[in-house]
Amino acid sequence: MRRKIFIKRFDPETMEDAYIQGFVLDIAKNATLLEALIKIKEDQDGTLTFRKSCRSSICGSCALTVNGVAVLACSTRLDSIDWGEKDLHIEPLGNMPVIKDLIVNFHPFWHEIEKTMPWLEAKEAEGDRENVVSSEEARAIHESANCIMCGACFGDCTIRETDDNFMGPAALAKGWRFVADVRDSMKQERLELLSEDCNVWDCTRCNLCIDRCPKEVRPLDQIVKIREEAVKAGITDNKGVRHIMAFQSDIKSSGKLNETTMPLKTVGVLRSLGMIPMALRMQMKGKVPFPILKDIEGIEDVEKIYEIMGVDE
Repeated sequence: MRRKIFIKRFDPETMEDAYIQGFVLDIAKNATLLEALIKIKEDQDGTLTFRKSCRSSICGSCALTVNGVAVLACSTRLDSIDWGEKDLHIEPLGNMPVIKDLIVNFHPFWHEIEKTMPWLEAKEAEGDRENVVSSEEARAIHESANCIMCGACFGDCTIRETDDNFMGPAALAKGWRFVADVRDSMKQERLELLSEDCNVWDCTRCNLCIDRCPKEVRPLDQIVKIREEAVKAGITDNKGVRHIMAFQSDIKSSGKLNETTMPLKTVGVLRSLGMIPMALRMQMKGKVPFPILKDIEGIEDVEKIYEIMGVDE
């Protein structure tokens, strides 16, 4: 099979700006992306630089971006890459500075991981027994424990792209791994940390982290679990919980959202005043419906649902 592959190249020692270099490659149809890169390096350009190690989807070293999607090169077959384009466009992972060609500096990624306190502060064992973990308790952290730290979810995270302070999906999934570990003695402290600004409540639930993860960690699911545990633990003095409560209050009282009062209830009067110019622009574009202070038809049914569920405002 002949494929044309375009690779984004950058060497800070020899060039100021990145450029795109094309390669024509004859390779087996079922070859992996990593095999293609190795063949290019061996046969066409020995200066091409990329990371690799286990070749078995275990180490996470070979994560990169192909046709706009973060993948592991060792587990991605060429014949599976058909995302609307015939040619392959390979780039380094996003949201991290490039060192050379397809190698990025993982410092931002590891910095966020370190902020979650990724170690166990063990509870004191009862008597002479060790802290035993049941099968059910182990299953609670099974998905998050599968993370191989490849950075694919971090590289494609849309919130991290716009906010360098956001922890990112992998770090938050790692946070759940310790929050839910029954042997840990710092659950409350961890939940308080993860509930701060730019952490668990800033995720917009775009689901890209679930799509990108090669190990079924499902970071978004772990983020949702942290939110639920934080609320149960009484950690509610933050904009994320206030937004949820405002959302719930609007639906219960009128059956629909009041987007005019939502910012007031979520971030307060002062910060809401700063949003007025943006709100006016959105209003002109039809993005913010004019509030109609009228209940929806069938509001009684909505109230009954709340009553059955036993949900208070």
